[in-house]
Amino acid sequence: MRTLALLSFTAVLALAPRAWGQEEEPPVEPRQERLYVNSGVLQGSTRMVGMGGAYAGIAEGTAGFASNLAALAHRGPQLDRDWDVGVTLSWLDVPLSKRRGQDLDNDGLPDEAPGSSQLLFGLLLQYKEYGLGTFLRRRTVNYCATEACLENDTISVEVTQSALAGALALGQDEFIVSLGIYTALAALSQGKEKWEYGGTGISLDLLFRPQGRPYRVGIAVRPQVVGGWRQKEGQEPVLAGRPIYSAVVAPATLSLGVSYRFGEGAERYNRLSPAARRQLIAAGAHYVPAEESPDAPAGNFLVSAQVDLISSVENGVALRSVTAFGEPEPVGRTTLFQPHLGAEHDSWPGRVRTRLGIFVEPSAFNGQVPRPHLTGGFEVFLFRYWEDWAVSASFDLARRYSNVGFSLGFWR
Repeated sequence: MRTLALLSFTAVLALAPRAWGQEEEPPVEPRQERLYVNSGVLQGSTRMVGMGGAYAGIAEGTAGFASNLAALAHRGPQLDRDWDVGVTLSWLDVPLSKRRGQDLDNDGLPDEAPGSSQLLFGLLLQYKEYGLGTFLRRRTVNYCATEACLENDTISVEVTQSALAGALALGQDEFIVSLGIYTALAALSQGKEKWEYGGTGISLDLLFRPQGRPYRVGIAVRPQVVGGWRQKEGQEPVLAGRPIYSAVVAPATLSLGVSYRFGEGAERYNRLSPAARRQLIAAGAHYVPAEESPDAPAGNFLVSAQVDLISSVENGVALRSVTAFGEPEPVGRTTLFQPHLGAEHDSWPGRVRTRLGIFVEPSAFNGQVPRPHLTGGFEVFLFRYWEDWAVSASFDLARRYSNVGFSLGFWR
């Protein structure tokens, strides 16, 4: 028995060094880089696209507050009730036959993504001088996870940028201020598993529209938002056989815009709506401008200009870096400058409007030159039934990019 015990103890000692020599593998940690998310291509109403995106200094209607949240409390000149509701929906889908030739992210190369779409939704509620609303912009891109790029072997990247905001019109609706919560979300999916990111910031937008003057000035401020990985219980930070990224980052943006009316009645550009005028009288205002017909001419030519300053970010990499091909590509290392210029003309007053615009799209990728865009479109009055209905169209043309849009809505 003593010999057997001695042999057993010797065997344990012989095996122990091997067991002690086995070190546990360190847990996988997310990479330090951040996926760079931006608003993507120019998207919105046919009016905004046709005018080259120069809308921060116009800030009208539901379609306008994605550019300037002050539009939430900006009452239209024909509004004759204390409240108003507005909804906008815009959808962009690149046809399969053109996906390989398009360059949506302006990196200088045709896109390799087998799927790409964008959605813009907005909801506006107004009561007297108050406004409340939300907009959501969602971009979905599919990337191949392997060289074979089988149907079920893709990585889906879904980026959502949204805002929930309130606005207040001060004085005679001459100064409108808006404050909101701005959110950047992202989700990476492969099969049935999803890795989610998210973060928030504060946005502040302003609009100055002086009575009796043919111009407006708008300012829109979007904060930089860093959204960290929201780890689910038991979820590993591994996608397509490699560590995921630690966060997503949306750059800060400052937009400065001005619009100016020309032609007969241009001084009516910022006139009060019948509802606003009635409320001022009821509140005992010392001075209320003389009542004017909502249909009186307010200048037949509108020019709008806008400049966007887009901040640099740290450790930003391209969205397509989620695939397992090569090293992540750095982006967003420098501050970007994006100018817009647009014009609208009442070519047939009350019946037809035409639009033309240009803007220069900078590239967040190193070594890529800015890309100029030519935009335009038209709007045609259809008929009056409950509301004044109109149909409109827009186009956006640039190197390795083209977009045509159609819309059915109300004539304003």
